[in-house]
Amino acid sequence: MSSQRQTMITEKIKDCMRAKLQSYKPEVRNMPFHHRLLGKDKIALFSFIHFLNTEFGTLFYEPVAIALGRERFKVAEAK
Repeated sequence: MSSQRQTMITEKIKDCMRAKLQSYKPEVRNMPFHHRLLGKDKIALFSFIHFLNTEFGTLFYEPVAIALGRERFKVAEAK
């Protein structure tokens, strides 16, 4: 992979993380069993990780896969 492509991917990761950290709002859920068992900190961490995984799936992985595919194939697009 070219250094230009690596830089593009690195910048995409940074941009995605910055945007998500600025807009992240934890979901408020009434989960007394989970809170007692795991603690609020672990529930908040799980919620944040789940949020990142979901957002990366839509905002990061697809554009990076398209960019990488365009280096090798004639057509690379999202469906």
